[in-house]
Amino acid sequence: MAFSLMGIISVVLEVFRGAIPLLLVIAAIDLVLLGLFFAKKGGRTVRLGLPVKASIGVGVVVAVLAFISLPSLTNSSFAMLSGALDYLSLIGSSIGFGVLFGLLVLPPLLLFLGLKEANASTAGAAAAVGQT
Repeated sequence: MAFSLMGIISVVLEVFRGAIPLLLVIAAIDLVLLGLFFAKKGGRTVRLGLPVKASIGVGVVVAVLAFISLPSLTNSSFAMLSGALDYLSLIGSSIGFGVLFGLLVLPPLLLFLGLKEANASTAGAAAAVGQT
């Protein structure tokens, strides 16, 4: 059972069982913030560049920190990593944490950095273009 799919899922569930309620609360808050983003979008211009780049940056930082700290969090060390499977699982889980946190931080970044106010000059220019 150690290397079966159900064995791996069981181990992961046991490791994260205490964090599941917190992750559900964070996911609910993210969904609310994403809903607020779409509700406030209205006639505003959406800038995706800065929020996406910041989200990728957060994901990379979390992936590096996870790569460094995961062995000690599992009562192991880098000296105990012996084969390709150990290294690949460490790299895979680090990338997974980076993607997770990058996606979790994207809705707040979209809400706070992704909306650009429609000012009078662009609104007037758009109206003038529409009249001609």
